[in-house]
Amino acid sequence: MNQVGESLKRALRSGKPVRVGRGINHVDRLDAYVVGIGRKWVMLHTISDAIRLDGYSAVRLRDVAHATRSGWKGADVAHRALILRGEHAQALAAIDLDTTAGLIDTMTKAFPLVGIYIEEIDPDVCYIGRPRGITRKKNLRLQEISPRATWGNTCFKNRTADITRLDAGSGYLNALHAVGGDPPEL
Repeated sequence: MNQVGESLKRALRSGKPVRVGRGINHVDRLDAYVVGIGRKWVMLHTISDAIRLDGYSAVRLRDVAHATRSGWKGADVAHRALILRGEHAQALAAIDLDTTAGLIDTMTKAFPLVGIYIEEIDPDVCYIGRPRGITRKKNLRLQEISPRATWGNTCFKNRTADITRLDAGSGYLNALHAVGGDPPEL
């Protein structure tokens, strides 16, 4: 286990938030609790700028450059504020963090919408929608929902190997689902 892996394991055991930096240019740092570590993915219960728990982000383990409290001066305040508000980080039961296909499948079963990032290709874009399966050529089929909460009638395809982050359960994704509802069948 490398140094980053050990830092993630310590964060998981401690139950304290960390700042996660990744080795991909121009991507957001994530302030979060580590709630799961698999062979390929790390699950984070993310903390919003408003110091609220705000959904989950799964990031590729190989992309994590550091996970530390020392680089985040507000970590203790955030942790204490969340506890005072009665918010506690929670692991997600039955989420596969060992394979990308398993992660997509189990997150799709647990949440109505997911956000898919391909940050090495375009760090500024998040594709949001409902996964509709993975092709034999290992392309994810995603039925997208627009920022106006309208569903597309076709699927966006992207190689699963290009996926660097998968989000679910955030306030924004939940709001899109509340307004747009479930997707129409294709």
